[in-house]
Amino acid sequence: MKRILTTLCAMLLITVAALAQDAPKRYGIKSGQFKTETNMMGQKIVATTYFDDYGNTQLTKTKMSMMGMDMDMGTLMKGGKTYMINYGDKQVQEMPAQETINYMDLSDETVKKYKVKSEGVEEVAGKSCVVFSLEVSQQGQTAKSKASVWEGIPMKTVTEAMGLNVTATVVELKEGPVDASLFELPKF
Repeated sequence: MKRILTTLCAMLLITVAALAQDAPKRYGIKSGQFKTETNMMGQKIVATTYFDDYGNTQLTKTKMSMMGMDMDMGTLMKGGKTYMINYGDKQVQEMPAQETINYMDLSDETVKKYKVKSEGVEEVAGKSCVVFSLEVSQQGQTAKSKASVWEGIPMKTVTEAMGLNVTATVVELKEGPVDASLFELPKF
């Protein structure tokens, strides 16, 4: 069960967080934060993402309780690396930056690889969003998603993976400076 949760979380990070691909801007906003509510397997998960440098530096903090397991974790992306942080166990795992989608700079290669298609426009949290459909394959599984994107930020993502439907929606968005200390690795 933990492997399923880990795989689902990894696939969601790819489709929701939309990590950088060496593009100068991931978001059309220099800095800010957004809160996302995700419904997965009957559970509500709340995550807050803080970003700077047009999204090239960001921290997503997530707290959840699922199937009797409490998780307090973070994903820090900066300097071309990704750090998985387990605040509960006081562990940090460094990983190379993962290849994913930058909606501000959709290359022909990205469009082909993920089968990205524009599906129209939808309003989410008062923002007019472009809707994209895409497919992400990882560890032998394929996730089909629709992402409603505003200024490069996935405001709503609906993902079908491993027989489950997961919806993540931005419920709060604040533009403006973010405390730089958020982007420092914790010293456990």
